Amino acid sequence: MADDLYARTSPALLAVHACERAASEYEAAISGDTARWFFAITDMHQALTAALVETLSGTAGIGALPKKLQQQWLIYYENRGADVQPPADDRVITFGELLARACDTANCHDMQGTLVLTDGEKKDLLRLNDFRNDLAHVKPRGWSLEIAGLPRIFGAAAKAIRQLFEMAPLRLHLEEDEVERAEKSIDAFAVRPEQ
Repeated sequence: MADDLYARTSPALLAVHACERAASEYEAAISGDTARWFFAITDMHQALTAALVETLSGTAGIGALPKKLQQQWLIYYENRGADVQPPADDRVITFGELLARACDTANCHDMQGTLVLTDGEKKDLLRLNDFRNDLAHVKPRGWSLEIAGLPRIFGAAAKAIRQLFEMAPLRLHLEEDEVERAEKSIDAFAVRPEQ
């Protein structure tokens, strides 16, 4: 009964849930409810960010942190028996830095793979990040969004998320049915012939 008192999640579970929500919003948006693109954007961005954080974190849980903060955590881990306090900060690097690290073969060991994207796909994902930033930091103005390129952008995000879900760090923290739900949601972003 004590578990009913807390809602729990993790980056891996956030990736699954956000991917499901993004797929639902995407389906509504491409079916003509164009205002739903705004929700699809924020959900897809969250799904991709959560998947990147989980995949990059590594066994120490610090791979998505800035290098300086990683060093502080390593010092703490090495001196845990001593009177050393853990760092007070656990912020992750920016979305662009997460994407670059995931594509860097130097991180292949922690990720058990490397994210492989074309330059165009990387540009699309950074554009998704720009759109999300505009939505997350609401300003006192209206906003018009050209939707012609959005299915392509979502296709690039789905490609990246699919690759991340194929890597062990993300799969290890999920039940098989959660992985299947994520994969089903990712399939919803396939670019349709009319797009």
